[in-house]
Amino acid sequence: MLSADKMSELQYAFKLNHTYYFDDFNDDDEFLNATQKLIEDKCFIIVFGTTNDADELYDKLLFFNQYYFPVSEIKGYLKKGAYFAFRSDLFKGYSLRNRLKDLGFLEYSMQESLVLKDNHQRLIAKLFNLLVEETKMPQSEIHSTIIASYLNLLLYHMQRFYQRFMEDKSDEINALQCQFLKELYTFFDQERRCMLAPPTATLLSKKLNCTARFLNDISLKVSGKTAQYHIENFIVTAAKQLLAETDLSVAEIAERMKFEHPQSLTRLFKRKTQITPLDFRISII
Repeated sequence: MLSADKMSELQYAFKLNHTYYFDDFNDDDEFLNATQKLIEDKCFIIVFGTTNDADELYDKLLFFNQYYFPVSEIKGYLKKGAYFAFRSDLFKGYSLRNRLKDLGFLEYSMQESLVLKDNHQRLIAKLFNLLVEETKMPQSEIHSTIIASYLNLLLYHMQRFYQRFMEDKSDEINALQCQFLKELYTFFDQERRCMLAPPTATLLSKKLNCTARFLNDISLKVSGKTAQYHIENFIVTAAKQLLAETDLSVAEIAERMKFEHPQSLTRLFKRKTQITPLDFRISII
């Protein structure tokens, strides 16, 4: 294990001269000590290692960044492995830099990560080793291009693995989508005719014990629509009910729907229905 001074020296060199850094670790404390500063420096970290999940050891590929680095969950979970840290400017001039934003699994929690078995494990191990070996090569004009290519290939394979996972677990995924839509209705109190809280993908994902990005990807897979699309439809449906069954003004309805400004409800309503709330009320008289 590197000493604290040596680690600090390496991280300083990394920050000044490099857009990537690689190391291995033998326990979770070693990993956390080595990566906390990298996370603070807004690095993205890919971990290929052995985890302790439900008292069994598994091989997984995990993804961490400045927005998701759950120290308390990592402790006792990671056993050993290796990690590759990089900043987004590694991909300056590459389409991969933009692709990172579109890969939903990069924002999944550790609990939502895939267990890598047999051929999948061997394939990812080979790709990760190629990536690691390239980090040891002398700096050259093509060096960053090769690293970006290996990383791109690694992410493509993970994307394919998750697509297969979605297909193989269709029953569970459909059930989660049904539960998501069911939970939406708990936000509106029919008796009091008001929204109990603004429904958001973050709140709903917490109720369903998953991440907002996982919920969104499930929704896209099952319905072809984002989670936000269903949330907005639910809000507009509730607003239509109040417009049709009460004499409340649009401003009063917006307040009951937990909008800060009536204009926000009007804009959403018109975007989803092509007419304003008032026009809708007139149309049903």
